[in-house]
Amino acid sequence: MSTELSKHNGGNGPALRRRFQTGNWRERNGVWSCKWREYVSQPDGNYKTEWRHKSFPGLSQRAAKAAMRPILDAVNAANKAAAQLVVRTASRTVNDVLSEWRKLVAPHHKPRGLETTESHLRAHIIPELGHVPLSQLDVRRVQEFVNKITPGRSGKMVENITLTLTGIIRQASKWDKELQPINISDLSMPPKEKARPQFLSGREIKKLITASRGVFRTILLVLALTGMRINEVLGLRVEDVDFENKLIHVRKSAYNGTLGTPKSDASAAEIPLSATLAKALRRHLASRHYRENPLGVLFANRRLRPFSDNKLREKHLRPLLKSLGMKQVGFHAIRHGVASELINSGTPITVVRDQMRHSDVRVTLGIYGHVIGNAQRKAVDSLSKTMVA
Repeated sequence: MSTELSKHNGGNGPALRRRFQTGNWRERNGVWSCKWREYVSQPDGNYKTEWRHKSFPGLSQRAAKAAMRPILDAVNAANKAAAQLVVRTASRTVNDVLSEWRKLVAPHHKPRGLETTESHLRAHIIPELGHVPLSQLDVRRVQEFVNKITPGRSGKMVENITLTLTGIIRQASKWDKELQPINISDLSMPPKEKARPQFLSGREIKKLITASRGVFRTILLVLALTGMRINEVLGLRVEDVDFENKLIHVRKSAYNGTLGTPKSDASAAEIPLSATLAKALRRHLASRHYRENPLGVLFANRRLRPFSDNKLREKHLRPLLKSLGMKQVGFHAIRHGVASELINSGTPITVVRDQMRHSDVRVTLGIYGHVIGNAQRKAVDSLSKTMVA
């Protein structure tokens, strides 16, 4: 009977096919003996074939085979289990890992981040890599993936897609030893062009607020007088507004009608409540635009759920911008505009950091460096007039 061993993809690991053994029997000097194979695991993960031998003095052939049967049964059962394990391992692909990641890790991600991840998976990662065996998912294979998706896309987009992939691999490698973590620093990435954030000037924001009405006007006022993110504004609850101590507690963020946590730990903070905004919020709470709701949010839709930022942008913000002849931007342009106005007015960068609730002043400098440059030029011009004029 053949003892050939079939290797799984890549040529490494234990045998895929192990033949069922009945033993090689022989008689010598009236004593029956049996010879069989066992596969012994080696430190490098491969298996070595070793021959075993057992004699049965004083037993007939039939009795000897009966005595040998439990040993062969155990050997054959072990071979079958090991072969099945290898078949499962050899057939595992990136799609299998993604399925496990979705069950084990995805539920703990924020809804917006998870939506982006799923978009990367559907559009790029699964079509290109879903069928790839785990044994072939190495730095070289991921580099080929990066090269394939680069044409026609910005360096930042390619980086984001690749970070989604490497992040999932890093997580899955904790429970799947066949996966090796891959860092983006191991890859050659396309250059990134740093895009300036879109922002509205203070005058444009004022124009927008003046032209708006009802609950949408109050939402714009909160954005303009706090610099909060739109999802944080839509997640504000009545209890988060402290009129007595003149504070707004940023504790929640709304996405698709569901309350979650803010973007980061630094985002969950307290910011000052101006007298103008306090007056506007009190007026909103006393008006017909405020709807009491189970979640206690300040701004609830007809279904008594938080508004969707996407629907507000498409149905209110963009039509309003178009009617005013202004550039088409998103709500985040108001946040950037607030920060820019603060910097231009001479507000210390550390105060701007606290108002924007950035984790580090370097984040603020990285986003608004061009505005700081304008402020410096104004300061130099003012200094020139003082010293020379």
